[in-house]
Amino acid sequence: MSDDARMQAFLGQLVGALVEKPDEVAVSVVDGRRATRFEIRTRAEDRGQVIGKDGMTIRSIRTLAAIAAHKKRRRFEVELPE
Repeated sequence: MSDDARMQAFLGQLVGALVEKPDEVAVSVVDGRRATRFEIRTRAEDRGQVIGKDGMTIRSIRTLAAIAAHKKRRRFEVELPE
């Protein structure tokens, strides 16, 4: 399994544990020139749970992704598109 696939699965499980309907969480991978971007899509009602108070939850998710990327000498970005 590739690093991107592992991170995709990890983010799916992590966000799935936060939301009310985990089966409706989708994480897609977009390869860019500078970084690999992971886009997390959830129901509109669940976005607040992923963002968290003052953005703390999404910031923590991004930090975990950055730590994993650093270990592999790569760069990961985590986005929550509308």
